[in-house]
Amino acid sequence: MSIILRLTMAFLLSISVSMAATAQEDAPLATIGIAKLIVDDLAETQQFYQSLFGLQEVMRIDHDLDTYEETILSFGSGTTLALLAPNDKVEKPLTKSRFPVVLIYTPEFEAILERLDTMDVSYSIVPTGASGPKVVIARDPSGNAVEIYGTSGEYAVGGSKLIVDDRKKAEAFYQRVFNARSGQLFASAGVYDEVLMNFTEGGTWLALFQPLAEKPLSKSAFPSSTFFTSQMDEVKRRLDQEAYGYYTVETPDDSLNIIIAKDPAGNAIEVIAR
Repeated sequence: MSIILRLTMAFLLSISVSMAATAQEDAPLATIGIAKLIVDDLAETQQFYQSLFGLQEVMRIDHDLDTYEETILSFGSGTTLALLAPNDKVEKPLTKSRFPVVLIYTPEFEAILERLDTMDVSYSIVPTGASGPKVVIARDPSGNAVEIYGTSGEYAVGGSKLIVDDRKKAEAFYQRVFNARSGQLFASAGVYDEVLMNFTEGGTWLALFQPLAEKPLSKSAFPSSTFFTSQMDEVKRRLDQEAYGYYTVETPDDSLNIIIAKDPAGNAIEVIAR
């Protein structure tokens, strides 16, 4: 083999190794595991989601009822939906945004409308044109707005939505801490500015939604979204470089490694080592 050929092969190998290392460094450090909603009446709100979508409870967290009670609902696979009810002695019910905080896909859009008509909840159909997607915004019994999107696929929790006061600032935070990738941008002049942050290819996304016609509302001390990570030490290292802080959660199981962090908008986010 000639010297030139050997040098060329060595050069190409070094490039491929460098590209692989860069791709690994740039890979998202977490996935969206749970979309969380803060609720006022856990029993009534749980009944709403189970009756409307067929979600089923897969876990109940009630080891500290003086602080909160939580249920985890699932379609059987994919991202789950958590309903978390703070104890009134810890946190009083907060005013909810009129904008959606979770998106759920349904293959039974017309059936969903029929079920909504039988429930004591408000909803509105979003005009998208004859050839556009079918979308309805409904309010659950706790006042959370849920976006329901008609699809030909299966029922699924499509995305967790966080209300932020500065979309670009929040976007940069999730890029720095989790290597999240900015996806589609949506905007309506004077109404809202939104970006979808992708954590896995084709997986559940995180929407950062900035209302432009709604004053910032008080944030719950409890998390509004849960991330799973296999690189907790690196996530903590990056959070240490941010100005928003985090703390370790005391759990009844010592094997659990959970932290609660804050994003620039004041949203509490839960990170669980997996």
